[in-house]
Amino acid sequence: MIVPPKAENRPSDKMAKTYNVYSEAPFKIRNSLPGHPLFDDERLKRLLRRMSREHVEIRAVRLRTESDGGYGRGERIVGVDPVTVFEQLPEKPAWMLLHDMWTHDPEYGELMREYARTVIESVPGVEEEISDLGCWLFLSAGEIVVHFHADPDQSFLNQIRGSKTVFAYPTQILSEATVEKLAYTYNQGAVTHRPEYESSMFSPIHLSPGETVFLPLYAPHRVINDGGVSVSWNIGFHTRSSRRRRAVHLVNYDLRSMGLNPLPFNRNRFVDMIKERSNPVFRASRKVFALLGRSYTTAIE
Repeated sequence: MIVPPKAENRPSDKMAKTYNVYSEAPFKIRNSLPGHPLFDDERLKRLLRRMSREHVEIRAVRLRTESDGGYGRGERIVGVDPVTVFEQLPEKPAWMLLHDMWTHDPEYGELMREYARTVIESVPGVEEEISDLGCWLFLSAGEIVVHFHADPDQSFLNQIRGSKTVFAYPTQILSEATVEKLAYTYNQGAVTHRPEYESSMFSPIHLSPGETVFLPLYAPHRVINDGGVSVSWNIGFHTRSSRRRRAVHLVNYDLRSMGLNPLPFNRNRFVDMIKERSNPVFRASRKVFALLGRSYTTAIE
C-alpha cells in the first residue's frame, strides 16, 4: 500500500498538479509492501503454479554490461517451468511478467483493491474516479536491462525487493499513430525505442524496496536493475479523464485504418467530445467486423 505523506510533507496546492494521477511527469512516493507475506518466495511459487502458462510471460534479457543501447524486447521463452525460472534467476538471468494475476489468486485481488483505497486517500485529485484496476508482477534478475515500452494506462510501480533505476520519457515523444495503436491493442510492443528519444528523458528515478514511481498515461519507460533479484508490483488503472482520452484514440485508430488522417487528440475539444461519444458505435462495428474475420481496412479495399 501507499504510505500517506506526513502532514508537513503533503503537497501544497501549488505542488498538487505534479503530485497526482493527471501528472505528465513521473514522481516518487513510498509504499509499505516489503515484507508482505504475499511476496515471499514460497507464496510467489504458489502463485506461479496456479497461473495458466499463457499468463506468465518469460523473456530473455541482456546484462547491463552487454546492452547495445537499443533497449529492444528479448525473445519470449516458452516450454519452461516458471517456478524453475524464478528459482534460477540469480544464476540464469531472465525477465518474468505475470499478467492478470488478480484473476488467478483472489488474495492478490484483495490486496490490489486495498491498495487502490490508499491511493484514493493519499494521492490528490483521484477521488472516486479510479476504474479498470489491474495488477501485474515483475520478477527479474539483477544487473539486467529491461526493454523500452509503454503501458496502456497510468500506473504505480512498487518496488518490493531489489532495486532498480527507472528511465521515463514524456508521452509527447510518441507519434499519434503509435499511441493509438497502444490504446487499441494494449500491446506494450507497439512502442519501440529511438535514439532521439534520449534527449527528452526525465531525470532517472532510483527505486529501493518501499519506494514507488508513478508512470503517467502512455509514458514510455525502461529499467536497469541493480544487483539481486527484483520483485516489483505494478498497479494500473484508468480515470474519467484517461477513459475519455482512450476513446478518442480508439476512434482515431479506426479512422486511420480507413485511410483518413484524423485530427490528433487535444487539438479541438469539441471534435474530441464528438469522437468520445461516437466510440460506442465504432466499438460495435469492430465487433461485427471481428465476427466476420475482417478489419476496417479490408472492408473498404
